[in-house]
Amino acid sequence: MTPFEILVQAIGFVGIALNILSVQFNKHWQIMLLKTLGSMTFVLQYILLGAWVGMVMDLIGSIRNVIFTLNVKNGRSNKSWIIAFSIITFIAGLVTIITTWDKSIGYASNWSKDPSIILIIAVSISIISIVAKLLTTIAYGFKDPHRIRMVNIPSNACWVVYNLVAFSIAGVINDLMCLGSIVIAEIRFRKKKTAVPTLETAEVQTQDNDK
Repeated sequence: MTPFEILVQAIGFVGIALNILSVQFNKHWQIMLLKTLGSMTFVLQYILLGAWVGMVMDLIGSIRNVIFTLNVKNGRSNKSWIIAFSIITFIAGLVTIITTWDKSIGYASNWSKDPSIILIIAVSISIISIVAKLLTTIAYGFKDPHRIRMVNIPSNACWVVYNLVAFSIAGVINDLMCLGSIVIAEIRFRKKKTAVPTLETAEVQTQDNDK
């Protein structure tokens, strides 16, 4: 690999690390900050690779994250923005499918030689990619970090299927690690919740100590 290729791949790994780390935080703005930094890292990588469709998708995602974060910070609802960005994401997803249809057919042809089955697989993974993008749009509109993580689970699961069909081992590993990170975060934060004594428990303990 050339120094340039190594640099491009290194940028991608930074983006992956930021995405995996993001769900380990329990505040909306913290999750969104790292997700946005991860998306912008991939924007840079896509520019260097000349992958303009991917660049546009992640740029839209970054703008969406900033707007959602500002709305949550100022106590405003994200409902109308979720609808707006869902429409934008759907349209961008269709554009992506159209412009990369040859690749989808190529991925599908690795699994079958039957033209009808190839078409079904290609359409299926295209739909899966749009569903995954729509799920993250809905997820990041929530204020509750728990909800964000929960909706990210089916989104990452969709990408696991997509990357399996595309034989993207790095993509599968990334999404599995993201799923693992969500599970670890949920266990960690639930333990913290149960470890914090409630007001009633504290009062009972105080009374017992007084006796």
